[in-house]
Amino acid sequence: MKKLKLSLIGLALISSVSSAEETAELDVISVTAEEQVKQSLGVSVINEKELEQNPVENDVSEIIAKQPGVTLSTNSPGGARGNKRQVDIRAMGPENTLILVDGKPVKSRNSERYGRNGTRNTRGDTNWVPVEAIESIEVIRGPAAARYGSGAMGGVVNIKTKSPTKEYHGSLNFYTEQPEDSKEGYTNRFGFNFSGPLVKDVLGFRLYGNLARTDADDMNINARETAQVNSAATTSNTIYAGREGVKNKDIAGQLVWNITPDQKLTFDASYSRQGNIYNGDTQNSSVLVAGPQAISNNLALQRAETSTLYRQSYSLTHEGKWGSFDNRTYFTFDQTRNYHYPEGLLGSTEGAYNGLEKSVGLLRNYRFSNELYIPFTLGGTVHTATIGMEASRSELNDAASMTQTMSGYGVIPWLSNTNRSGKVSQNEYAVFLEDNILLPDNKTILTPGVRFDYSTNSDPNWSPSLNFSHQVTENWKLKGGVARAYKAPNLYQSSPNYLLINASNGCPIDSANTWTNPNAVNATGGSGTRTDPYTNSNAGGFDWGRACYFLGNENIKPETSWNKEIGFEYENDGTLFSLAYFHNDYRNKIVSNGEFIGTIDGPTGGYLREIRSENTGTGSAIYRNYTATNVYRWGNAKRALLEGLEGNITLSFLNGALNWSTNFTYMIKNKNKETGNPISIVPKYTINSTLNWQVTDKWDFNTTYTRYGRQKTVENAENFMQVIYNTGESLVNQFQLGSYSIWSANVGYKFNDNFSLRVGVNNIFDKRIYRNATTARTYNERGRAYFANLRYMF
Repeated sequence: MKKLKLSLIGLALISSVSSAEETAELDVISVTAEEQVKQSLGVSVINEKELEQNPVENDVSEIIAKQPGVTLSTNSPGGARGNKRQVDIRAMGPENTLILVDGKPVKSRNSERYGRNGTRNTRGDTNWVPVEAIESIEVIRGPAAARYGSGAMGGVVNIKTKSPTKEYHGSLNFYTEQPEDSKEGYTNRFGFNFSGPLVKDVLGFRLYGNLARTDADDMNINARETAQVNSAATTSNTIYAGREGVKNKDIAGQLVWNITPDQKLTFDASYSRQGNIYNGDTQNSSVLVAGPQAISNNLALQRAETSTLYRQSYSLTHEGKWGSFDNRTYFTFDQTRNYHYPEGLLGSTEGAYNGLEKSVGLLRNYRFSNELYIPFTLGGTVHTATIGMEASRSELNDAASMTQTMSGYGVIPWLSNTNRSGKVSQNEYAVFLEDNILLPDNKTILTPGVRFDYSTNSDPNWSPSLNFSHQVTENWKLKGGVARAYKAPNLYQSSPNYLLINASNGCPIDSANTWTNPNAVNATGGSGTRTDPYTNSNAGGFDWGRACYFLGNENIKPETSWNKEIGFEYENDGTLFSLAYFHNDYRNKIVSNGEFIGTIDGPTGGYLREIRSENTGTGSAIYRNYTATNVYRWGNAKRALLEGLEGNITLSFLNGALNWSTNFTYMIKNKNKETGNPISIVPKYTINSTLNWQVTDKWDFNTTYTRYGRQKTVENAENFMQVIYNTGESLVNQFQLGSYSIWSANVGYKFNDNFSLRVGVNNIFDKRIYRNATTARTYNERGRAYFANLRYMF
């Protein structure tokens, strides 16, 4: 029977079968990285050589973000927690990017509380594997990613670790990066990797370890920008922090048992510790030196380790061949313990540390997966069908996030005001079928597929898909696809005990939100001027005075998206050119006030809220009594649209010694159709260009250039101010960050077969972005820094 070389669509999870060529002689279907790129539009592969030529500081998200369609962002349209941006594919947000390690989902970030604005106090899941232990990174975008289920609406990142070798080999690596500005944090990293046979051709092992520290930026690094934004009276009381630091400790082992030439069993175990070095960052961008957030300020002064994550992971994987069938089955268990100081859950103080006794959040994930690959011929066409099933369970216990009380704004009758359980769980089940079909013309590959997902916390979901590739001529290829992707609600959104409050502003204005007591009184108790916030130009259409509650919801519809793409590729003698158009119709985005429950009575006599009088301009403050509080649950908003272009050109010169590669992403639309607000704050366009020159056998030179287009928070300022809270999105001011560029270069020298050294400069022209209160500038772009990477291999 003729064998079909499969595309990456539906097969990134089995790529480790073919990558373990040094440890097993399995006669499996060939799925090399190069073939995968050619077979499926919207796929990038970062190989080990690229990782060596372009060293990352500490987190591989830095190099992943240089792929087409990929950037770093928060999950908030207002850019909250900007210095903890994560991988964002096609502007769908980090929560819609699924991170895999060796084809297995990694979800430790789910142990961090999910805020009302859609962000978490985490840097994500791309830093659990040190870069020296990585063999390659596969980035899958668009329809091809839909078959991976919940959380892959934007795309998938598969980090593939190095496999055991047939002979004993090892490496030691030391990396340091020293910024020119002493206010920016330095990085030192040391790692090792050993592998070889325990029993020749039968039992192999691999062991890697890592110690790394990236220091926090000085807590006053943005003082100049703070002074420009705040008045003189408040400048000294507000800090807009730079990047927080991180301490990493990682160790991981792998045993590979080649039971027979056709059967292999792999056991993986890993342990990681990530500690956060605090410098004043909060969910809402600032720390007050005085008042309720003084605790955060003191922790920043101490460079305290405000949160520490301990992650353990174990997996057992069987790969085998049964006649003409191939099979892959695995069981995984991982556990993340999140030790952290308690955070505020009320309005503008949400996310700010407010206590000094650490609590622990515990997340446990169990997962089973089985896939069967069946090649056959039918009616002159060659097929390779993939049949799979998955079952997983997630358990979270985070009591500290369930502590918000209600006494000041009225009590919800069915919800306990104290001692609410922090436990919530979710079971998910899936079956899927996919068929790679080579038509008789030997030029066309069709890949129809369907996936069914069931979650205990949301409605079931069907995800059909169809991808194709057609070889128009010897050099030209046409590719495209369409798929329905989905995402189940997370464990905080679906917890009935998860309560957040807005007490002064940020409550939706809709038919349910009316003023129950229009009488105004001034601060001394006398009568005051009645001011209607709906017509007050300073109010901007928001309810500036009323409190409201936001509850988790056990029954939310899943988020869905119809993802489409079409494009072409040209390839000839080392020249590669591609252009693709993508269109994501995003529906049912889960937001904090998606469902209005009702209104409850406030405390006796109402509660006081300060507003400004319209008839005096900036005016004197007056007080108004309110006697009711609206209650909302997390639910679904309406539609959003994301569309854009991705392109790539790769050229080779001097018989392959000189290679130049450039890719670009251009966002045509990034819009919530109800609010005009962007889904993620991403650049209008991004250009990444890399030049590699192998000067001699010992010397090589590399340079990278990245151009970011403008980043804009709001497309329609007039409508935005009126309806933003109807979708539960954060209050942001319209702001635009202009385009800018970053250029870096390095040179490598190989002393001999054992020693190599690489030195370079990042951000040569010292272009910096300082953080301030405006929403598109909630992150720092680091200035010029010098790095060195020394490697010893044996």
